[in-house]
Amino acid sequence: MPRLILTLLALAVLFCLLCGPVTWVALRLWRRGDLGAFRPLRAVWIAQVALVCALVFAADSAGLANPMGWVVASVLAVSLGGAALYGVWRLLMSGTAH
Repeated sequence: MPRLILTLLALAVLFCLLCGPVTWVALRLWRRGDLGAFRPLRAVWIAQVALVCALVFAADSAGLANPMGWVVASVLAVSLGGAALYGVWRLLMSGTAH
């Protein structure tokens, strides 16, 4: 039972690390007046989860050492990259980027 609880806790932390930065970017954009900033987040979150799963399975299939390290690295890379791309995309779509 404690292993299950620790596994669920680790998954919750990884999910928060994955979806947290893009949610923070959406909150910042919303506070700046982009009222539709939260609308596309559902699709962004699904795309991020799918990309992380693909990267983790690819790393596992390649037989790379330290699988948990690759999971964390994939989550952080997709999370930060997704937040940056989302912010740039929303700024370009709103026409506020100069």
